[in-house]
Amino acid sequence: MRKKAITFISAIFVIAIMFMGFKVINDNGFLNKPTTNDNFNFIAINQILMYVSNNGDGSHDPSTDGNGFYWPGGINAVKSAIFEDGLIWGTKIGREIRVNGNTHRQGLQAGKILPGGIPDNPGDPKYRVYKVRKGWELLPPGEARTDYETDFNEWPVEDGAPWIDVDGDGIYTPGVDHPEFVGDEVLWYVANDMDEGRATFTYGTSSIGLEFQTTIFGFNRTGDMGDVVFKKYLIINKGTNTCNEMVFGYWSDTDLGDAGDDFSGCDTILSLGYTYNGDNDDGGGTGNAYGTPPPAVGYDFFQGPIVSSPGDSAKFFGGWRQGFRNLGLTAFTVYINGSATYPDPTQGQAIGSVEFYKYLTGFIFNGNPYIDPHTNQPVKFVVPGDPVAGTGWYEGPGWPGGEAPDDRRHVMASGPITLAPGDSQEVVVGIIIAIGTDNLNSITELKRKDALAQIAYDLDFKLTPAPQAPSTSSVQKDRTVTLYWENNSEDYDEIDPLISGQDSISRETGESVPGQPYQDSTYVFEGYRIWQYRDLAGTDPVLIGIYDLENGITTIYSMVTINGVLTRIPEIKSLDEGLKYHQIIINNSYSNSRLRNGTPYYFAATAYGYSQNSIPQFLESSPQISEVFPGTQKIDETFPYDTGENIRAEQITGVGHGFVELKVVDPYVLTGDEYRVTFEGAEENLSYSFINYTTNDTILADCTNFVDFEAEFELDTVQAQIIDGFILNVQNTGMIEIFEVPGKNSA
Repeated sequence: MRKKAITFISAIFVIAIMFMGFKVINDNGFLNKPTTNDNFNFIAINQILMYVSNNGDGSHDPSTDGNGFYWPGGINAVKSAIFEDGLIWGTKIGREIRVNGNTHRQGLQAGKILPGGIPDNPGDPKYRVYKVRKGWELLPPGEARTDYETDFNEWPVEDGAPWIDVDGDGIYTPGVDHPEFVGDEVLWYVANDMDEGRATFTYGTSSIGLEFQTTIFGFNRTGDMGDVVFKKYLIINKGTNTCNEMVFGYWSDTDLGDAGDDFSGCDTILSLGYTYNGDNDDGGGTGNAYGTPPPAVGYDFFQGPIVSSPGDSAKFFGGWRQGFRNLGLTAFTVYINGSATYPDPTQGQAIGSVEFYKYLTGFIFNGNPYIDPHTNQPVKFVVPGDPVAGTGWYEGPGWPGGEAPDDRRHVMASGPITLAPGDSQEVVVGIIIAIGTDNLNSITELKRKDALAQIAYDLDFKLTPAPQAPSTSSVQKDRTVTLYWENNSEDYDEIDPLISGQDSISRETGESVPGQPYQDSTYVFEGYRIWQYRDLAGTDPVLIGIYDLENGITTIYSMVTINGVLTRIPEIKSLDEGLKYHQIIINNSYSNSRLRNGTPYYFAATAYGYSQNSIPQFLESSPQISEVFPGTQKIDETFPYDTGENIRAEQITGVGHGFVELKVVDPYVLTGDEYRVTFEGAEENLSYSFINYTTNDTILADCTNFVDFEAEFELDTVQAQIIDGFILNVQNTGMIEIFEVPGKNSA
């Protein structure tokens, strides 16, 4: 948080000019008119709401000039964890040290660098923060949908925005090719460091000629991946100078709710820098504070810059480059208000570049080494100890003579590398937030989420897919809709790579159990859920039915936000009575009244899979929403059998005293074909096969799903699948071969 004083005269002046459309964007009372093309946008696809700008600014809310990373609750989040953050870099150009980037001041301007090293016009309105989202077409009409559509159609491929070449011709063709959805929501902008005024305003040194193509993305998921956003920076040296001993850093002013009670730390193995609460109560929970227990927030170099390393391989441009390796965290420091050893670097002066470069390379701003108070040895990482285990150098009890919890800022660094003219580097930073049972357990949760997110990143986010949506049909009758679906989702069986081979988590303590991986790390099909919606966009879903396997699983949990606190609650509660494949709907869930003929209604069936040890515990198919209109049958339309009518099969050979019967569900799709059922085995181990005798196709083989005829062939018979418009009901009687089904007729 910025705590610089402002004079009374300046305060009056600020009020006066704000009415003229200006705002304060720095931390020391200087007033700057923002360039008209300093464009802000936000990502809110999961539990995180985070602002970014094409001037390089991150996690800063332009509407309040304050905290701009909110969690949990996504678009509705009100608690905040970060005041501001951004990428920063330091290098040697000849004998001169240059530092630029994004802290409380922003060193970038909008736009790309043209051939010849000239920056394009930063005021060009095409240089904005673009945002696209999967499924934007299904959103209801309005400003949000229009914005997504505009950015989708105007996706700036010519400026470097990533895209998918659907037709493989190497040419971006709108309507055929499309933006690359590395996440479910993707933001992108291009910027450069060639505004000399901005470059010197940050840390007093000249620009270099670097272009930054930045991709921000996240996933529409609950659980661990719902608490992470990613920022991928492609850095291209379009200048004429070689950047020697270049280091990339990520700076953050992490105001975790109440900024006055924070500690920071780092984990050198995970390449993680983080902030946590100094006690178990963050600001009493008022305002943007989190109360008890408080979360922890952190940053990870999921992909650091690459350096030559024979025999290794490095993640680079979406693939693996042999003979290189990715650097991890190479230095970490904290800034503490009032500290003589850990002050913020000087801004707006060349000495600030020297000070910041010292931090980026693991030294105190004056060039002296950091000294671990426990070992008295020089180190490049401040507070790398473990506050949870109480070992090593960490803030609080682990730092003899250390400062009390207060406002903290930190910078994490990765380098050095060489960036010659024409060279490129790629750096990926993830921002993660987690909450545990107390302030220290939140660190444990943060590290666990971070490790899983790193696995997901290394797998190119080939995360466990949700089940395939069930193929669904409907029949509309007088004030009635029958929704029915196929069993195409039921072979779902997918490994969860985020926990496969990983140490399990104790349900009692929440800690990992080393050497004891999960015995079961797969999602398998569990059941169907039936929904009504207000429109085709899926607004205001209401659950109207649930049918699941009869396997003892009755409650499935998820993490949701309740009064600003992420809470584990039952998400799916089922009767555990077996699967069904249709539902007769007579009432409108929104009015609790009978359906009306001629009125549109919207329904869908979804399939979900379950994994006991995963987070989330279930994955569900996207709804394929059907628009239906109840109504009476047309006058010129007749059928020999109507919905709900029973048809008794004719026994044509063998002996027996039972019967086979079918119930019509959808008279429109009756085929007119002949079907036969054949039985095999004695009564105690009897099975049957169901064959379309006309086409010679076996529909069911060796089936033992017999029904209890005391149910009188109710249309909601458990396990009864709908085949060619009817439900087959077979009683275990020992019959040998049966029946022919009359087909449909039209007017």
